[in-house]
Amino acid sequence: MEFTPADPAENEIQVKNKAIGINFIDTYIRSGLYPPPSLPSGLGTEAAGIVSKVGSGVKHIKAGDRVVYAQSALGAYSSMHNINADKAAILPAAISFEQAAASFLKGLTVYYLLRKTYEIKPDEQFLFHAAAGGVGLIACQWAKALGAKLIGTVGTAQKAQSAKR
Repeated sequence: MEFTPADPAENEIQVKNKAIGINFIDTYIRSGLYPPPSLPSGLGTEAAGIVSKVGSGVKHIKAGDRVVYAQSALGAYSSMHNINADKAAILPAAISFEQAAASFLKGLTVYYLLRKTYEIKPDEQFLFHAAAGGVGLIACQWAKALGAKLIGTVGTAQKAQSAKR
């Protein structure tokens, strides 16, 4: 389906997506567990790319900026996507589009867990279920860097090997 997005609204940016992140919510929609969005739309709430247009009220991002975004309206599985500028962050050149799209929302989740919900301390025991999942791998690495004593649960021997690395 061909679709040309409208110009971004006052508080939006238009991003030419270079890489997308696959979030579990996308699998729910694809499987029918969640209702599909109305067209024109698509799956995806997180991606990384280059800003092509900026709404008149956006001051902290400009056309040409590399950005990563998450928790946008559905449609990240598209080549161009209009999103609220507050859902985007400037992407440093040292981080690839692929790395950012794959880890941004998971990293934000871990930040919230380890720095806002409960601030983990050195030598504190840290139990994390699904330690080999996307969030779990980041959480365990971050907690280890903070000096926590890790305990992780996984569902298979292969996942145990992944978590141990």
